[in-house]
Amino acid sequence: MKYQDILKKITIIFLILFPLSGLSFFHHNLTNLFIVLFIFFLFISIIFINKKALKYSKYLFLYYIICFLYLIINYFLNKNFISLIPDYYSFYKESLTIIKLIMPITFLYSLYFLNLKQKEYIFIVKIWTIIISLSIIITNIFKISLSSYSNDIITYNIFSWYKNPSYLLSASKGFFTYANQVALILLCLLIVMTKEVLIKKNNIIYLILIMLSMLMLGTRLSSLGGLLTLICLFIFYFIIIFIKKEKINNNIYFLLIPIILSILLIPISPFNNRIKEINEYQEYEKDHQEENILNDYNPNYLPSYFFEEYYSIEYDPEFWVNFTKETKNKNINYRYIEQKIIERMIEINNKKRTIFFGISNSRIQNVVNLERDFLMQYYAYGLIGSFILLINYLILLIKYSYYFVKKQDYDEFINLTLVCLFIFGSILTGNILFSLFPTIIFSFLISKKVA
Repeated sequence: MKYQDILKKITIIFLILFPLSGLSFFHHNLTNLFIVLFIFFLFISIIFINKKALKYSKYLFLYYIICFLYLIINYFLNKNFISLIPDYYSFYKESLTIIKLIMPITFLYSLYFLNLKQKEYIFIVKIWTIIISLSIIITNIFKISLSSYSNDIITYNIFSWYKNPSYLLSASKGFFTYANQVALILLCLLIVMTKEVLIKKNNIIYLILIMLSMLMLGTRLSSLGGLLTLICLFIFYFIIIFIKKEKINNNIYFLLIPIILSILLIPISPFNNRIKEINEYQEYEKDHQEENILNDYNPNYLPSYFFEEYYSIEYDPEFWVNFTKETKNKNINYRYIEQKIIERMIEINNKKRTIFFGISNSRIQNVVNLERDFLMQYYAYGLIGSFILLINYLILLIKYSYYFVKKQDYDEFINLTLVCLFIFGSILTGNILFSLFPTIIFSFLISKKVA
């Protein structure tokens, strides 16, 4: 057996087991270390056994050097940071974060030259669908799942949704660590499997499992995003067929099954109950408005840990007094608070180079975790650092936009939708680009489309 065949089998085993890395049991630095070591092992092995991979690897190594140089520059520029709170910068953590950011392109490069067959690719996608979806569905039914909005065990399963229970007690994520990460992964799997339904109608069962588990997650991205994506894929199929004057594949009508299922269940789903609870609370606030000053703040909008633990009022009372006086409750959400804290840190430091090089990820994470990717990276790495570290996503977006405009077929529309929704989902939810769990899965899903 050739070494590449052995390497391929090892990689397939790694990929099959990879969803386990997203479970709360394995949410550990050792898990990330194992993933990084395996990807580097795969990369080094590929360039040794494939001459073409070795030839073009010089460009990837050049990219590594550029990232390393940025890391060094970032270190020296952040040595004399001015802060009102005890400052924290870790060269070690910055290095690990940048390594995680370059892993997707490294893995994608390796997969391209490993050349998995289409049937092997689809086999892994189906296995992932079964593992992720069924684990959410089964744990929901038996009420042993973690809540999507906490790590408490849910009280209500899908059969109790008609009782309109609180979304906190009914939205479920299985045993996964972050609901939004799983939501985006399932959305990507849904897009890929939509294409497979056109090839074989029996694949519709995978779409039904995905949609059901997405509704159980109860997030905006999973519930509303899943439905809108399927409707979009359904409608655009007919638009493209009309433009190209091709024959309709009747399998496309099977997409109506998960679409109708979703439409029927959303009105009683945890997502809809969350919207109701938020609206009801806002109506209550309108009738019970009080002066919004620090001594009489609303803990439902501004939890005390933001000014007691994250960015302590002890060190910067001016910021919190002005924030509570000038900000209306209706405009406040956790992401808004996190963003304002980071902007305050940048304001105090008062260095123009911040816009180009950022204030470092470790410094920001020591205070708050802004759940809005790309904006988070901008604050951490600036325009230059973000461009260097995230350019791969821009290249993919340009690449598939060009392919779709050029070919104008449904396959390219699927590919472009996959890239666009991954980027949009990262911006919407955050905690995606810094995590290997969603980014490595995304890299694999687009690996059969990169040419």
